Amino acid sequence: MKKLMSFVAAALLLAGCSNKNEFKINGKIVPESEGNVILYGYEDGKPVAQDTSDASSGTFTFSGEVSLPDLKLIGFEGEDGYIGQLFVEPGKINMTIYPDSFQNNVISGSDAQDVFQSYLDEIIRFTKSEGELEQRFRQAQMGRDEEEMSAIQFEYETMIDNTQLYTKNFIKEHGATPVSAYVYLMNFVQSAELEELDSILTIFEPIKENDFVAAISERAEVLRVSGVGAQAPDFTLDTPDGEKFSLSDYRGKYVLIDFWASWCQPCMVEMPNVIELYKKYSENGFEIVGVSLDRSREPWVNTLGEMEMNWVHGWDLANAENQGVVANKYGVTAIPHTVLLDKEGKIIAKNLRGDQLGQKLAELLD
Repeated sequence: MKKLMSFVAAALLLAGCSNKNEFKINGKIVPESEGNVILYGYEDGKPVAQDTSDASSGTFTFSGEVSLPDLKLIGFEGEDGYIGQLFVEPGKINMTIYPDSFQNNVISGSDAQDVFQSYLDEIIRFTKSEGELEQRFRQAQMGRDEEEMSAIQFEYETMIDNTQLYTKNFIKEHGATPVSAYVYLMNFVQSAELEELDSILTIFEPIKENDFVAAISERAEVLRVSGVGAQAPDFTLDTPDGEKFSLSDYRGKYVLIDFWASWCQPCMVEMPNVIELYKKYSENGFEIVGVSLDRSREPWVNTLGEMEMNWVHGWDLANAENQGVVANKYGVTAIPHTVLLDKEGKIIAKNLRGDQLGQKLAELLD
């Protein structure tokens, strides 16, 4: 009997251990709704459906296992958008969802969600201030009050600085947690340089298997092969005439890779400067490789002719299966984006425009 009791106790202990990472979400939709509700998780940085629940009488349940807090989204089957967002962790979590007012959702039972909600509440406060400033600016603009417009612009820039400072302090305070990793990913990863990314990855080392940390790490690896000092990744594109060219064809010259598009107003504002610099230095060992991110071929080709952009051009969105492959290699997240190479094909500067680009080319070629 003693052996039997010991076996039963061990079995219960094992059963308890196997469920230590289990979560259960009990949800209620107000007003009451019918239909299937979908639980989404993140895989490779994108929401992916993971479970379905029938919202009978406006209620639904989900369950699963997580070892670390994990961000989930909730939506109605067959409808765009989401009606809920929460960090789940082991335990029982209750949700009251208001589909028409996402910010009014009430979630309890997740400490990670409480931390995340404190961040969201502060950001909502900043956003409200932004809306008020925009309204004041429009009024000042209508009244042509230059002094008031300047003052509001200063307030706006101060608010943006304070928002970023708050966010950075939030990340620092909460350290190596999925909540911090998600907040960093959403706010800073696209504009961060490699040195900053490596520093933040050191902080997130204890949770390096987390999907959000993996996305930050992936961005760092892109910059590692496309940053200043790296050998520029080679690529091959088609010209408007259908002829192929490769970046490596221009080895032995200083090369400016110019990522642009005809719909990009800052690109078009900068283009006359680029044209003048090409005219000035093209016979001194300087070449430009234009990489268009136009959404269709016609505006790309028309702009080349209209503006007399007489250097080699390729369209990075031409191939439906590999759209944007060159931009992805170079970590391009916004345009205009320029990359300057030396004669050996190494990256010596990035995002030089206007006077800065002219000064750098004069230093190299005059």
